[in-house]
Amino acid sequence: MSGESELPDRDRRMEAALAAAMAEQKKYEQKRYSRLGRGAEKATAPIGGLLRRFVPPGLLRRALVVADRGAGWTLPVALHDTNDLAACDASALRVQGWAAGTGAASGGAAGWFGGLGMTLDIPATISLAARTVRATGQAYGFEGEGEEELVFRLMVLELATVRGLEGRKESLGKVNQLARELQSPEVRYVLEKGADWVVDKVVDRVARGLGTDLLKRKAAQVVPLAGAAIGAGVNASFQTDVARAARYGFRLRWLMHRQLLPAPEAAPEETE
Repeated sequence: MSGESELPDRDRRMEAALAAAMAEQKKYEQKRYSRLGRGAEKATAPIGGLLRRFVPPGLLRRALVVADRGAGWTLPVALHDTNDLAACDASALRVQGWAAGTGAASGGAAGWFGGLGMTLDIPATISLAARTVRATGQAYGFEGEGEEELVFRLMVLELATVRGLEGRKESLGKVNQLARELQSPEVRYVLEKGADWVVDKVVDRVARGLGTDLLKRKAAQVVPLAGAAIGAGVNASFQTDVARAARYGFRLRWLMHRQLLPAPEAAPEETE
C-alpha cells in the first residue's frame, strides 16, 4: 500500500483547507472593498461630506469602544474544534452571513425614516461590526480581552473601511505586523503593560475612518422610503467588508500561531 493511500483523511482535509486558506489570503490582499460600497460612496459623497458636520467624532469614539466591549458579552460558546481550519472557516462564514442579513434588516428599517433613521442606525451598525469582528475571532479561537487584543480588533475594523490602494496596503501592513508581534510572549507582555496610549491613538484613528466611511456609504438614507433599499444594501455590503477583513486577520493569526505561515515582511514603523 502506498504512503499516499495511508495518509489519514484528517491530514488530507487539513492539506486541502490550508491550500484554500492560502489562496483566500492572497486574494484578499489583492482585493478592494465591495462593489456596492464603492458605488454608494460615489453617489452619496456630497451628502456624506455635509453629514459629517453633524456626527461628533467623540460620539463615534465612545460608540466604538462600548460596542467592542458589549459585543464580547453577546457571543455564544464556540462548539467547533478551533484546531480544525475548515471548521473555523465555516464558522466565520456563518458569522458573515448572519452579520450581512442582520445589517440589511437594520438598514432597511432605518431607511424608511430618512435622516433620523440613518442617525439611529449608525450606532447599531458599529455595534454589529464590532460583534462581527469578535465573533470571527472566536471562530478561529481568539477570544482575548486584553488591550492588545482590542488594538488588533480595531485594526481589523480599520482594514475594512480604508480607502485607496496605498491606504489599504498600509492597513494590511499594520494588521500583519501586529499579528506577528502577538505571537511573541515578550512583545505581547510589553503591549499589555503599555497599551493604553496605543489604544487611544488607534481608537481615535479608527473612529475617524469609520465615521467617514459609514457616512459616505449611508448618506443616501436621508431620503425617506427610498432610503430603505439603499440602507439594506449598504449595511449588508459594509458588514460583508468587515467580516472579510476579520476572516483575513484572524486566519492569518491562526496560521502563524501554528507556524504554518510567516507574516509578510513589509510593515509600517509607526502606529499612525
